[in-house]
Amino acid sequence: MLERAGCKNTEAMNADFLTTDPQDPRFSKVTHILLDPSCSGSGIINRLDYLLEPEEETDDSQEERLIKLSAFQLMMIRHAMKFPSVQKIVYSTCSIHATENENVVQQALSSAEAQTGPFTLASPHEVLPTWRRRGLPEMLANPADAAALVRCSPGEDATNGFFVSCFVRCDNSGGPGAPEHKNVQETPMKRKNPEGDGDNASKEPGNKRKKRKKKSGNE
Repeated sequence: MLERAGCKNTEAMNADFLTTDPQDPRFSKVTHILLDPSCSGSGIINRLDYLLEPEEETDDSQEERLIKLSAFQLMMIRHAMKFPSVQKIVYSTCSIHATENENVVQQALSSAEAQTGPFTLASPHEVLPTWRRRGLPEMLANPADAAALVRCSPGEDATNGFFVSCFVRCDNSGGPGAPEHKNVQETPMKRKNPEGDGDNASKEPGNKRKKRKKKSGNE
């Protein structure tokens, strides 16, 4: 996959992500993190897992498994937010369950790491804007955040079930990934004044009028 994407400056590491030190010089300058942690895989169609399991899972055992998975997934996101230079964190699953998707995102946004970052969700137009299916509003504290989340439904989108979210570090002005604002004092004379008041707004037109009067008097 990396080769197809044209990535050449990569290094494979066989290590536990949760044990990596964000302040380690090898990782302290990392700006982008892609998290695709273990999940239930409930969105993958035509799975053969049932051939390996002698008994079907009960609803209680499935719910317990989802809770454990979501706790692990949340730990991954919170750890990723501790990297000092990270600007974007993509969190994805091949699950259709809100427990692993919207619920995890909501808890991540409410975490101490997100407040310290500070981190928020990327704007909808930055996250696959042409894809129509979005997150579940009823699962989020702010229903509008659902527009920033992407869902794929196996039965309706002709795809496997999938979920994608993108956390971004806010800039100094409080906006996600917005460019730095220029100091308005650097170029104060270039700003047009619609009211026509002020010294610079009246000097040039007045001089031109005087010149036109002198010219007409000479004629």
